[in-house]
Amino acid sequence: MKITRRSRQGWAWTQSILVHLCVLALLFIGFQGAITHGSGRPHAVIHPVQARVVNGAAIEKAWKGYAKRKAARALVQKKRAEKLAEEAAAARAEKRIQEAKLQALKAEQAHALEMQQEAVARLEAQKKAQERAIRAMAARQAAARLAEQAAAHALARLRAAKKREARAARAQALARLRARQSAAAALRRESQLGAWVAAIRNRVENAWIHPPGVNSSLSCSLSVTLAAGGDVLNAHVGHCNGGAPVRQSILAAVFRASPLPMPADPAVFRSHITFVFHPGS
Repeated sequence: MKITRRSRQGWAWTQSILVHLCVLALLFIGFQGAITHGSGRPHAVIHPVQARVVNGAAIEKAWKGYAKRKAARALVQKKRAEKLAEEAAAARAEKRIQEAKLQALKAEQAHALEMQQEAVARLEAQKKAQERAIRAMAARQAAARLAEQAAAHALARLRAAKKREARAARAQALARLRARQSAAAALRRESQLGAWVAAIRNRVENAWIHPPGVNSSLSCSLSVTLAAGGDVLNAHVGHCNGGAPVRQSILAAVFRASPLPMPADPAVFRSHITFVFHPGS
């Protein structure tokens, strides 16, 4: 067993104390003999050499006892160290055994893992083969469905084209009919509108009071704003070859003729009409 630094220091202190104790014992014995010889009293004759021998024997005895105890302690420590060394050796041996077992277990696990990986690889290969077969079958089925769908779409397109042609022919015929009807209706409305405007112009011209000196070639553009019942809301004289009195007389005639005639067809009504006021026509 290794002696530590603290143990060495303790042993040095012990040696120092023992040496000092020996020196003090020798000084004490010599001092006691000197006092006895100086007092004049009877005393036992003690040979200094003999006293030193006796004290030296005691010290040697004490020293041997100490050395014996030290040796005993050293032996105990040695045995303890040997025991610790044996335990450490046993522990190392046990550790080596456990490490060997661990290595064997790892090797066994690695072998088992390798076998398992090989089995998984085989299963994966089988799975991939099955998936390829399934995909090939699905591709063939999809191709067949696509062919059927293409044929159905072609037939549907043909039928749809025929239907579109038939609808287009019907629509064209209907459009021509509606165009003719619309043109006829427009002509009717135009005729009714012309008749309505002529009636309004006649009503205004009949209500007009001729100012003195009016030229027979009088012609003025007249704009009239009507309510739904024919009442005149506003009137405006545009381009006119007459003067201001003539213009005022025309506006007065418009408001005097209110309410103006309404058309036979309400669809012909316009809230704003423009016509030429030409009483000599």
